[in-house]
Amino acid sequence: KAWEAVGEKSSPCSANTKIGRGVASGMIGYGRLIVLHDTSRASVQVELDGSVVVRSGIQDIGGGQASSLCQIAAEVLGVPYEDVRIYFGDTAQTPLAGTTTATRQLYMSGNATLNAAKEVRKRLLTKAGEMMETGTEDLEIRDKKIFVKGSPGTSLSLAVVAKACASDGIPLSHEALFKGPFRDVTEFKTLEGKLFPDFTFGSIAAEVAVDEDTGKVEVLKLASCFDVGKAINRASVEGQMEGAAIYGMGYALSEEVMVENGYTLSPSLSEYLLPTSLDVPDVKTIILESGTGLGPFGAKGIGEPALCPVAPAIVNAIQDAVGVRIYELPATPERILMAMQRRNVQENKGGHFEVK
Repeated sequence: KAWEAVGEKSSPCSANTKIGRGVASGMIGYGRLIVLHDTSRASVQVELDGSVVVRSGIQDIGGGQASSLCQIAAEVLGVPYEDVRIYFGDTAQTPLAGTTTATRQLYMSGNATLNAAKEVRKRLLTKAGEMMETGTEDLEIRDKKIFVKGSPGTSLSLAVVAKACASDGIPLSHEALFKGPFRDVTEFKTLEGKLFPDFTFGSIAAEVAVDEDTGKVEVLKLASCFDVGKAINRASVEGQMEGAAIYGMGYALSEEVMVENGYTLSPSLSEYLLPTSLDVPDVKTIILESGTGLGPFGAKGIGEPALCPVAPAIVNAIQDAVGVRIYELPATPERILMAMQRRNVQENKGGHFEVK
């Protein structure tokens, strides 16, 4: 899918420019190592007007974690996304959710939110069943109303049921704890066995132009394809995949921490070079949804997995373009030129050469 998305091969802009293409696949676990007893809590509450409040200690650092929790609660409780509020990041008001690391928050806090919302939904349906004299299995929630299946004209608003619950002392707030799987690792030398709860798989395809005179690399095309299980928030998933592709570009071509005699030689963005908007191509994202993840509705984590294959794909494309393999990142123009020069010397001697 990623390879198909890069389309037809581009034409070189000059005689000394070579075009190359590469692809790489990768997998990475989401959630913490299963030896770490990972947990997360979340609270979901239905207000008297039928709106929903989610409380979570989650930290949203740009990945859309908070909005995803709102979408999960909205889906379970049958309310519009706009009617869900969230309090997050304030330990005085929210239960602990753990760190936003290890691609764990959708999996851990998402499941905690899912479980909390399911419990509140159960209480609402039980009360509505009493009020409409029917079993809970015959009821469904959508559009802030509770309907009898097959009888769309028979319904109660969520607000009416919420007020009835309040009158009867039935709490419509529930805090749920989600525990990640735990297993002792008895063989620390080989670390055999399943160390992560689950894995996210995907591929990156890249097309580059390499100037044989200067060694400069221009990334012409990038395509990212991952199985995310279920895209809870599609815009956030696309953003994560695009951001990871750009992050990987910097890792592959320009970002380098240089240290000499204990001093950092790249202390600012003048020396530590990040990709800019002028360097980045239009990143194509292909989202696959197998529904096989351990997160809510079969979702998988995507934050870190989308980064892993980017640099290998670009390095493969460089090799395809100019015939040298780069083993040290970033693949700077100097390293590429040196590799090409050494290759030429080795070829003149009639031997095989690889640059390390």
